[in-house]
Amino acid sequence: MKTYELLEAIGSIEPSLVEAVGRSTAGSKPRRLRWLAAAACLILAVGLAAPRIADLLPGKGGDDSAVEEIASLTFNGRYYEATDIPEVLARFGLPEELGPELAGEHLAWLEPEGPGYRESAIETDCELMQYAPSICPGACLLRDGEHWYAALFCGLIWLDSNQNAEMETLYQTYGIESAADIASVAEVDWSRDKVTGAVITDPAALAAFYDLTCSLTGFGNDDFQALTFDGIPEEEQPAAHGAFADDLRMLRVETTDGLRFYLSLYPSYGWLEGTGVLTYYEIDEAMAAWIDQNL
Repeated sequence: MKTYELLEAIGSIEPSLVEAVGRSTAGSKPRRLRWLAAAACLILAVGLAAPRIADLLPGKGGDDSAVEEIASLTFNGRYYEATDIPEVLARFGLPEELGPELAGEHLAWLEPEGPGYRESAIETDCELMQYAPSICPGACLLRDGEHWYAALFCGLIWLDSNQNAEMETLYQTYGIESAADIASVAEVDWSRDKVTGAVITDPAALAAFYDLTCSLTGFGNDDFQALTFDGIPEEEQPAAHGAFADDLRMLRVETTDGLRFYLSLYPSYGWLEGTGVLTYYEIDEAMAAWIDQNL
């Protein structure tokens, strides 16, 4: 995989964040929290999609306050990042203050492993718990001593860069079993800060969205790259990938439980990316018509 393909697959890291890491010192956060820039190393090692916490932080300039610590862990074949950054929690539909009142059933005991966490066979002072307002793999709670964090789903652990998943897999990660579990679909800006178009709440439109997206054919990253960029001369590849990235439109899906996740739409190229499952879905005529009519 070429450098620009890899950056497109995993997402890029804002240079100012990497620089700020070197300027920052350890604060009052609990043990073994990893920095944002280091998270990319695990992504590269196991072939995951880009951590979505990283997606939410670029554009903050050199402000040290924007460079917060995050912790990584894997659980049940999924990669998570844990954070208490209020702006990130809000973008995923979680309250900005986390505590035991939001905790559901115990999922696993955890122990430090280098800069992150791993499951422990014995009871520890750190545990992974269900997020009671929405019991699904998309969001969990992580308690480290008296500190509480949201463990946010960032990706399935793919060991084959051409694996793909059906859209239902992504929906089920956030507790969506049918269109009735979707509260709204809206287009937002790249930072997920602002709604830039209509907020779709009409049940018929949401039912059509659910059915149409579930019927799309998914492709793994290797097949997607071949279908989209094969045949373009080598010297023109970087520009072609840049043009593709510039075509991005971000869709926010909100569940009836209040959780939010995002789909990447590339309308000029006819692709919808399921962030977290690293699968590209080819937009058909019916889906394109829905997009034109509603967004």
